Amino acid sequence: MSQSTFQTISNILEIWKNVIQSILFLVLWAALFHKKKERKDVIAAIMFILANAGIGFLPCASWVRYAVSAAVIIGYGALCCKKQISKVVFAVPAFYNLHCLSYLIANSIHVETVRRFVKEIDTSQDGYAQRMYYGATVGMFLLVLFYSALLTAMVLLICRLVKEIGVMTWQDVILLSVLNFVGSMITNIVVELYVVQIGEGAFVLFDEKRELLWKLPAIAVFIFAGEAALIYFWQKYRVLLAARQKHFVEEQQVRAMKRRLEEAENFYGSIRKVRHEMKNHMANIKGLAGAGQYGEIEDYVRKMDVTMQKLEYKYVTGNAVTDVIINDKCRRAEKSGIRFAADFRYGGEIPVFDLGIILNNLLDNAIEACEKLKSGERFICLTMKRKKQFLLLEVENNFDATVPIQTDASLIPVTTKPSALPEIITEHGIGLENVRDVAERYFGGVNIKVKGNVFHVTVMLQQGEEIE
Repeated sequence: MSQSTFQTISNILEIWKNVIQSILFLVLWAALFHKKKERKDVIAAIMFILANAGIGFLPCASWVRYAVSAAVIIGYGALCCKKQISKVVFAVPAFYNLHCLSYLIANSIHVETVRRFVKEIDTSQDGYAQRMYYGATVGMFLLVLFYSALLTAMVLLICRLVKEIGVMTWQDVILLSVLNFVGSMITNIVVELYVVQIGEGAFVLFDEKRELLWKLPAIAVFIFAGEAALIYFWQKYRVLLAARQKHFVEEQQVRAMKRRLEEAENFYGSIRKVRHEMKNHMANIKGLAGAGQYGEIEDYVRKMDVTMQKLEYKYVTGNAVTDVIINDKCRRAEKSGIRFAADFRYGGEIPVFDLGIILNNLLDNAIEACEKLKSGERFICLTMKRKKQFLLLEVENNFDATVPIQTDASLIPVTTKPSALPEIITEHGIGLENVRDVAERYFGGVNIKVKGNVFHVTVMLQQGEEIE
């Protein structure tokens, strides 16, 4: 085999390696962002392959090629995935680490294959150079083959682990990227020490330290196992933390509902007392009328009217719990200068406890959004509609139009409220998730629309029994 043929095959194998990298990078990208292959994701892969292939043929160090590729991908992510840029930053070192670990294992196979092939060649025979090129070609082919197989296996396994990753914070990125940097740095050190020029001689790493041929692949396997285990247990922790947060919020909501029931009981208790005292009031009025003290009667009736107004609900919904919730939110809104309107009638189709959770969350969010407005008309509109077997609960309010909305299918606003215990429980920002959970139990869902500075939430519930 001639030198030109060897060089041609080397270039082809290098292009093949870049194509494999780009395809697998696209697979990892899609897994992280929960998407099928979309045009903008294909653009990311094309940019990746062009950066690698183009710079790969330039006379520069390999780290320059990967640094430029990383900068291109992060820059593209900053433009197209602004709200999930932390995931983009995680994806680049994660993929580069998988590349390094795969290379570290495959390179040991390559070195051992070439060593054995060269050992069998007689330097005194004709065609020695051609045999050397042939052996180098076989070794390079095996290097790319095993590298591609290992990288594919590692990427697919990581994709299975990261498929449930939602929002990723910068703390998460730092935690999950530690082993990525460790694997990458070890590989770079090995490459730098592979052949070291010493005077007129050379230090060849694997000739001097033969045991590294199995130690380095073992280290690569351990680093990959550690990275996979870290991602797995981190996600388990996220699931447990989410369950704890949800339990905390549900417990708070149960307490709130109990307080509402107590308020309803106190309210109706006050009505019973007034009703009981009504006979005495009528007797007093008759006495004043008989005495001709009509001015006193007017004052007496005025005082009674004030007392009755305190016990009067602006909205009568047909249920004591929803009466208390809606009128309580109405008083709170009007106290803050928010115009409140409600068209709601409870018909018993959905248990009042679940309906109370929905009303509490939606109206609290609407009031808090309106309270942030500095000027202009602030309003909240609550309506319930019935369409065949469905109930549609709608809340509309204006807001300052600065609340960021997640771009995934959930369209859940990102919370702007701080948590009292951010390291333990983040009770804020999951109220709408609880509304969604309740809706799904009744074969329904939550739809959110934002038009200008108006926020519109529709909760659809199917009448009937909830999912067991």
